[in-house]
Amino acid sequence: MNELKKVLVHTTNKNYSVFIGTDGFTSLPELIKKNNLSKRIFIIIDKKVELIYGASIKKLLNSLTGKKYLLSLTASERIKSFKTAQQLFTKLSEENYARDTLILAIGGGTIGDIAGFVASTYMRGVPLVHIPTTLLSAVDSSIGGKTAINFKDAKNLIGTFYQPSFVIVDTNFFNSLSPKEIISGIGEVVKYSYLTNGELHSDLIENYELLLKRDLEYLNKVVYECIKIKSAIVSKDEWETFGIRKILNFGHTFAHALESNFTYRLSHGKAVMAGIISALFLSHKKGLINYEQLEQMNKLPLKLKSSIRLKDYDEQEIFRIMSYDKKSQEGMTRFVLIKNYGEILIDMSAKRSEIQWALKNTKKLLV
Repeated sequence: MNELKKVLVHTTNKNYSVFIGTDGFTSLPELIKKNNLSKRIFIIIDKKVELIYGASIKKLLNSLTGKKYLLSLTASERIKSFKTAQQLFTKLSEENYARDTLILAIGGGTIGDIAGFVASTYMRGVPLVHIPTTLLSAVDSSIGGKTAINFKDAKNLIGTFYQPSFVIVDTNFFNSLSPKEIISGIGEVVKYSYLTNGELHSDLIENYELLLKRDLEYLNKVVYECIKIKSAIVSKDEWETFGIRKILNFGHTFAHALESNFTYRLSHGKAVMAGIISALFLSHKKGLINYEQLEQMNKLPLKLKSSIRLKDYDEQEIFRIMSYDKKSQEGMTRFVLIKNYGEILIDMSAKRSEIQWALKNTKKLLV
C-alpha cells in the first residue's frame, strides 16, 4: 500500500482510519480487502469528478471482482433531498443491492451528505467509504459521521450520525479544484488553527501561499493536522452531547448569516473567514482578548484579504438573520468565542450593540 499518513477516529460505534496522501485512492482495493468489506459496490460520484477522473476511477474499480454500479450526480445543495434519496433507494433496489453492499461516496460535501444518509438508512445501514475530493470535505464533512438532507428550505434539518468504515483523502484530486473551491477549504483550515496551541496558526501565516498554489506536500501536512484536530474533538463528543463539538462552529454563526444574506453566492470559505474576523472582534468587545491578541489573531485571515473581499452589507439585516440560526437558544443568539489559542468558549451570548460593532469592524476590513 502507498505510504499514507493515518489518523484513527474513535467513536462509540466503531473506530475507523482516515488515510491521507498523494495517490491515496490507488489504495482503495487493498483497504476494502483489509476491512473485509463487500465487493458489491454502489458508487455515488460527483459528475465533475467523473468527467475529469472517471477513466482512472473505473479502471481501479474494475480491478475488483464483484458487482459495481456507478451513479453520477451534479453536486449542489439541491441533491440533498428526499427526492434524490428516493432515486438512490430505487436504483439500489432495482439493481438488487442487499445488505452485502458497500456505498462509495466520491465527491465533496453534498455528495458525502446524501451518500451517508442513504447508506445509514438503506437496509437499516450498509457500509460506507468516503473519498472526499475537495479540500473542504477532506478536513470537515467526511470526518465525524454527520449525514444530512435539507427539508423545506432548512439546511441539514434531517439526518443521522453514521460513521464510515474508512476515509481516503487523496490530495491529487485537489489539483482540479477552482481557486474558489480552494479558498472554501482554506476557510475551514484557518478555523482549525485557533482550536489548538497556535502552532498551526503560525505555520499557516508563513506558508499559506503553498495552499493557494496546491503544493501537495504542504497540503498533505495541513490536511493531516486538521483531521487530527477534528478526530480528537469527534472522539470526545460523537453525538454533540457534551458541547465539545460546538467549538468546530467557531466563526460559523456569523458565517451562516453572511451566506444567507448574500443568498449563498458567497463561498463557504470566504464566509467562514469573515465570520472568524467577526468572532475575534466580538471576543475583543466582550473583554476575552486584548487588542494585541486581536491584531495577532487577525493576521492569518487578513493574509487572505484579497480572496475574501465582501460586498457591502447591512449589519442590522445580518443580526436579524442570526436570530433564526439553529444555534440560537431560548431566543438568544449564541456564539463560539476565543480567549486564547486552544481556549474556545461555547454558548456565549452578546448584546445586539456588541454584535453590530463586530460586524461593522469586519466590514471596515473586508468591504
